Amino acid sequence: MCLFWKLCYYKFIIDRKYNVKEKLQEVLSVKKYTKSYIVWTILLLVVITYFMFARDFHSLNGKLLERDKDTEFEKGSGIRTKKLSDVQIQSLYKLCKVWGYTKYHHPDVISGKLNWDAELFRVMPDILRAANQDGADCVLMDWLETFPVEGEQDEGKEEDIDWEKIQEESGKQLLDTTWISDSAFLGEELSEYLCSMADLHISDRENAYASFEEIGTVSFENEKMYDASDGDMGMYLLGLFRFWNMYEYYSPNIEITTEEWDSVLLDALPKVADSGDYRSYVTAIAQVVSKTGDAHSMLVDRKRLLYYYYGQRFLPCDIKIIGGEAVVTQVKKNEKELMPGDILLEIDGMTLEERIEEQRNYHALSEADKMLNQMKHLLLETEKRKAKVRILRGEEIKTVQVKTLKNQYSYKNPIENGILQSENIGYIDPSALEKGNIEKLMKDFCDTEGIIIDLRHYPSTVITYLLGEYIIPKQKVFACIGMPNKAMPGAFYEQEMVVGKGVLKEIQNDSRTFDSYEGKVIILMDEESQSQSEFAIMALRQAPNAIVVGSPSVGADGNVVKVSLPGEVIFSMTGLGVYTPEGEQTQRCGLKPDIECWQTVEGIKAGKDELLEEAIKLIK
Repeated sequence: MCLFWKLCYYKFIIDRKYNVKEKLQEVLSVKKYTKSYIVWTILLLVVITYFMFARDFHSLNGKLLERDKDTEFEKGSGIRTKKLSDVQIQSLYKLCKVWGYTKYHHPDVISGKLNWDAELFRVMPDILRAANQDGADCVLMDWLETFPVEGEQDEGKEEDIDWEKIQEESGKQLLDTTWISDSAFLGEELSEYLCSMADLHISDRENAYASFEEIGTVSFENEKMYDASDGDMGMYLLGLFRFWNMYEYYSPNIEITTEEWDSVLLDALPKVADSGDYRSYVTAIAQVVSKTGDAHSMLVDRKRLLYYYYGQRFLPCDIKIIGGEAVVTQVKKNEKELMPGDILLEIDGMTLEERIEEQRNYHALSEADKMLNQMKHLLLETEKRKAKVRILRGEEIKTVQVKTLKNQYSYKNPIENGILQSENIGYIDPSALEKGNIEKLMKDFCDTEGIIIDLRHYPSTVITYLLGEYIIPKQKVFACIGMPNKAMPGAFYEQEMVVGKGVLKEIQNDSRTFDSYEGKVIILMDEESQSQSEFAIMALRQAPNAIVVGSPSVGADGNVVKVSLPGEVIFSMTGLGVYTPEGEQTQRCGLKPDIECWQTVEGIKAGKDELLEEAIKLIK
């Protein structure tokens, strides 16, 4: 994207959220400014904005990349058609696979020479006009012949790294790409063309659509975000093609998709192509997301259609899904109509079962309890300032009128970090930690009988290695990470992760000494524990005196990778595989506790935290 359009986009985002003049007045607490002051302030904001986003502009030796100069389709693809025929669906299916393979393997696409989005729009009309598959094969071959494959193996900044050897020694997964050799599917010429790129293991991908961070994680920041006006089938299909191939080549969890991935593409093609407006496009893509099985997979669109699916107001409470029922756990102060222990049955005439069933179409978590504990806002949304809510309270079904909130009610932990009252037990809630807290807490806990680490809520900071210095006396392997192979799209290799005494010195050159804690360590988790929480659980349970108490976690371990799709749609997924030291999958599977313990409706009514009580018993 050229500088002008990039700045226009960010100006749009800023202008949409803020009134600059009002914000200046608010900050400085004055009502009037001199004209010159305002002018200079705005100029300063423009300069700051430029330098903030300058790094996002893809340049080579101070010049725009060749692909950035290809701006023919900046305002739309111009591709519109009636309902797809069976021939067109099969042709687009083949186009998606060929376009995606070439995108991640062709030297000129990797280097930034070719605008592969624009090339898709140039060939797609001819593909749609092809009368049969032989005709589509000819169109594809004629198109690709204009981009001869020239290059040698591993011509890049990392030519000293033998990526094939790394893959051979510690490869975890290699995507099956044998289809490129299938001449019956592709035709002989097209198959030969694709096979010519198979051994071009190019590691220098700084300007590629899939580039890499310093630590080796994949990034899609080089993908361009386009507008997608109603009925622009080309842009809609670009969104599908981009998403499907990104997941195909760079998901470490492709094997856990709920359906065969090629079948997902075939099923999605007519739905996405027939999207007549923005909403139908977003929901069609979301249905593909639901098939990934990746708990990090989700869509966020510019209108937040999926987030505010049922309205932009919320019931004034927090809930927990217990046995498939939405149980109220906390209510806003002074809330009179709802109580902890109430079971929500219906909101504004729609049952929660109906909401659950509907949302399964758009979200990747297959287990209802896990899905809804992560997306509970969908069960609490309404359009009304006063919602009509049916509840089960004890044995009585009641209908109450509930005043709603503009923002979702957030959970408030009634227990503070520190030594529990009347108990010689330390308590750590990582979601409420600030910098320096752990060091102070562990000093206070030195003489306690045990500590409880509550990982039922998402940590505010990374605690894994720092806490490991105190409670794990010897370094231990706690996980294996599936890393994407830079030079071999679709391949992953393993790296062991270590925690314990001395790790911070090795990875951060931290020369501090840490006192060893020898008391009992109880780790709490439940079906809301995910991602960083799960990673911390895997590490900290290596402590010799550690016991994990609770219920199975979500199964959303690993990092989050984001990519933009046309229409200001952001898609996220897991970019790193996370496995147990024994090689077992954690994504979607979740972690298992050492001792199962579940929060009950009766416990909520009585104001009890049953997991915490169990932890205290184990220490005592």
